[in-house]
Amino acid sequence: MSFVSKLDAAVQKNHSLLCVGLDPTLEILPAGGEIEDRLAEWGKAIVEQTADLVCCYKPNLAFYEQFGLPGLRGLKRILQTIPAEIPVLLDAKRGDIGSTAEAHAKAVFEQWGADAVTLNSYLGEDGVAPFLKYEGKTVFLLCYTSNPSAAEVQLHGEPPMFEHIAALARNWGSPDQVGLVVGATQPEALARVRQICPQNWILAPGVGAQGGDLGASLRAGLRADGSGLIIPVSRAVMGAPDPRRAARELCDLIQRFAQEAKTNPLRPLSTKEKLAVELFNTGCVKFGSFTLASGKQSPIYIDLRRVVSFPDLFKLVTDIYAGMVKTLTFDRIAGVPYAALPTGAVVAWQLQRPFIYPRKEAKTHGTGQMIEGAFEAGQTAVILEDVITSGGSILTSVDVMRQTGLLVKDVVVLVDREQGGAAQMAEAGLSLHAALTISEIMDTLKEKALIDAETYRSVQAYLNE
Repeated sequence: MSFVSKLDAAVQKNHSLLCVGLDPTLEILPAGGEIEDRLAEWGKAIVEQTADLVCCYKPNLAFYEQFGLPGLRGLKRILQTIPAEIPVLLDAKRGDIGSTAEAHAKAVFEQWGADAVTLNSYLGEDGVAPFLKYEGKTVFLLCYTSNPSAAEVQLHGEPPMFEHIAALARNWGSPDQVGLVVGATQPEALARVRQICPQNWILAPGVGAQGGDLGASLRAGLRADGSGLIIPVSRAVMGAPDPRRAARELCDLIQRFAQEAKTNPLRPLSTKEKLAVELFNTGCVKFGSFTLASGKQSPIYIDLRRVVSFPDLFKLVTDIYAGMVKTLTFDRIAGVPYAALPTGAVVAWQLQRPFIYPRKEAKTHGTGQMIEGAFEAGQTAVILEDVITSGGSILTSVDVMRQTGLLVKDVVVLVDREQGGAAQMAEAGLSLHAALTISEIMDTLKEKALIDAETYRSVQAYLNE
C-alpha cells in the first residue's frame, strides 16, 4: 500500500489525525542496559499504547543518530514493532541533488522502509525528483516551519518564499506524492498554503511545546473533506506519565476541533486585507475628528509616516509598492517629500533602480538644484506617495520634475482616500495606481469586527459627501 492509502485507512479506522513523534532522549528511556535495548523497549511501549489512536508515526532520525550505531539499530527494532497498516513518516529533512539525493532516497525507502520523508526544498525540484521515483512514497517539503526565525527566509519576497514553494510543489508531483510542512504556529500561512494546494497533505508541527494553536490550525489547514492535515506531537505524548491517556486526549481534542472547523474554516487574509488590518493595528489608521491639510474635518486619519517604525509592516508596504512599480516602464523612481522618501528609497533598492526626489524648496547653497539624485532630461520617472486626497502635493512634485525635463506618467500610492485625487491625476495626464482605497480599508475593518457599525457609517457618509 502507498503512504496515502495507509494514511487514509488509518485516519478512518482510528478516527485520528494525530501523528506521534518518536524522538527519544536519554531522560525518557528505561534505566539500565545497552542503549539499543533501551530504545527498543521504549519505542515498543509507545507504539503498543498508541497504535489504535494515531494516523502515522514520525521518528526523527537525528534522535537516533546521536547514539551512533546502537541508536540506529534501536530505530530499526522500533520500526519493526509498528503495525504494517500504520504508515511511517521519517523526519530526516534531507536536501541534496544528483547521486547524493539518490543515495538519500535509497536509504530512506529501501534501508529504513519508510513510507514518507521530510525534505528541504531549498535545492528545488532536482532535490525532490529522486525520491518521487519510488512508487507509492510521499515527500513532505519544508514550506513554513514553526521556528521563530523562519520568517527571515520564508517570508522573504512578494509573494513570500513559502507561497512560492507551495506553488512549485503542485508541479513537482501529484498530491499523493508531495506534501508540505507548515507550522501550527502560523495559522494564516497554513490557510494560504491550503488555498494554493487544496488537495495535498500538510504536516503541521508545533502543537504543544512550541505553542501552536490546534483549533486555528485545523480551521486553516483541513481540506474540504475534513482531512488532509497531520498533527504531529512528540513530547506531550512521549514525556507523559501515561502516554496512552495523553494520546487519547489529544486525539479527542483534534476530533472536536475538526468538527468545529467544518462550519468555521479560517480563510487566509488577502494582501489588501492584511495591509488594512496592520495599518489599523499600528495606529496608522485612526478614527475621531481630525483637521486635514486642506482645512477640512475628517472622521478618519491616515498617518503613514508611522509605517517606518514597524519593521514587519514596513516590509509588507515596500513589497507591495515594489510589486506595483515593477510592472511599469520607467528609468527612475521618485518619492514625494517627505513621507514617501524612506519607502521610495527601499523600493528602489529592492528593484535595483536609481532613486531621486524633488525638493520642497530650492537649496540656497551648493548647486541650488530642485531634484536630488542623478538623472537626465528625457528620462521617465515613476513617482511614489503615501496617501492621495486631492493630489496637490503630488502635482507640485510632478511640476518640478517636468520642469527639469523628466517625464512622469505614473503615480503609485499606498492609500487612495477617494476624494478627487484620481480625477486630478487623470487631468494632469497621470495614471494613478493605488494599493488600497479607503473604502477597502473600511470594509475589511468592519468584516474583521475591528470597528463598530457607527464608525463605519460615519466614514461612509463622509466619503459620500
